[in-house]
Amino acid sequence: MAAVIVLLGSTGRQAMAEAAYKLGPQDQLQVKVSDLRAGTGEAYQWQAFNGDFTVGASGRIALPIIGEVDANGRTTTDVASDIAERLKTKAGLATKPDASVQIVKYRPYYVMGSVEKPGEYEYRPQLSVLQAVSIAGGLQRVPTDILLQFVREAVKAQGDIQEYVTNRLALLARQSRLDAELREKPIAFPPELESRAKEPEIARIMNEERLALETRRASLDAQIVNIKKNKDYLTDQIASLSAKDSTTGEQLEIMKQELARISSLVSKGLSAMPRQIETSQTIATLESNRLDVQIAVIRARQDISRADRDILEIKDQRRNAALQEAAETRIKLSEVTARLEGAKNLLYQAQVRSPATVVSNSEAYSKPEYFILRRHAGKAQTIPAEDDDLLQPGDVVRVVPRIVDPRAADTQMSSTRGARASGEPLKDF
Repeated sequence: MAAVIVLLGSTGRQAMAEAAYKLGPQDQLQVKVSDLRAGTGEAYQWQAFNGDFTVGASGRIALPIIGEVDANGRTTTDVASDIAERLKTKAGLATKPDASVQIVKYRPYYVMGSVEKPGEYEYRPQLSVLQAVSIAGGLQRVPTDILLQFVREAVKAQGDIQEYVTNRLALLARQSRLDAELREKPIAFPPELESRAKEPEIARIMNEERLALETRRASLDAQIVNIKKNKDYLTDQIASLSAKDSTTGEQLEIMKQELARISSLVSKGLSAMPRQIETSQTIATLESNRLDVQIAVIRARQDISRADRDILEIKDQRRNAALQEAAETRIKLSEVTARLEGAKNLLYQAQVRSPATVVSNSEAYSKPEYFILRRHAGKAQTIPAEDDDLLQPGDVVRVVPRIVDPRAADTQMSSTRGARASGEPLKDF
């Protein structure tokens, strides 16, 4: 007897729900119209109306003879009464015919979110949230290979970290070498490198930088030595030319005295004129030679000054190149350090946080939250729901995992509180 009472109660609830159901677009209706003929006492079926009709996007159904009938937001009883009244008027009947409207196919409902097969599904009466989720393939399952993906990401992150660490140590060694080159002091590596100097890779990096510093210094010293040798040669040349100039000056003084003596003899008729001319030519040649020597000395001194400038220019060029390389090294060092930190964070995510999140959220997909998006009086509502809450045609069921990550949880909690604050209790239709 108790089972019968429960069955009757359930049937009565479904009848009440169907009676209260409001029609909408995409609902398919079965219409039947008949009337009782007074003369014969037989029931006459209006074949033009007997059939299935769909509520259009405008909320109307198009019927023969009487045209379009508004169905949106009305019950089947309202539509049936409207059809009978309009047919009576249109056909000039004395009494209203009997009209019935039944729903043969409800408009679809939708399931979205954390389900295996989200999409559009055909509605049926007394459909609960849990049944709708089951029809959509059930709750979404965490992919079994997700941990393997984390392993692959961890291996890649470890390789990146090793590469960035090596690059960073090489840049630190280069920076030490450039500092030593700019300060013209022996190279001094940071403790981070000195403490690992016995490791083959670190030892190789340090030796390469020492060799680079020695090579660059040797190259600079060789250039300077060559210039200094040229200066020494020019200095010796100046000394030689100065000695030659001194000797030529002495010879010139002697020839001038000789010319004066010959000129005195010529004036007295004691010497021939050609001898005086020859002596004058000798003096002119000596003066010309002495002038050439003095010009050569001036040029040699100019070459020495130019050599000094070349030494300064070579040193400036080498210093500027070292400064530029040092600036580029600092930029690269900052970039590599940032990438190293990023790779460490990715490794932490891949090895620890992400797998821990997957494990801790294993129940998030098996015990999700449900929300129903429903249009009521032309407005969309978001209503928190439970497993056994009933759906209406056109509802959208959204399935949201209960993520336990603190940041996501805070966001989810705020969203849930907002939805519950704006929602309405679910009612059967």
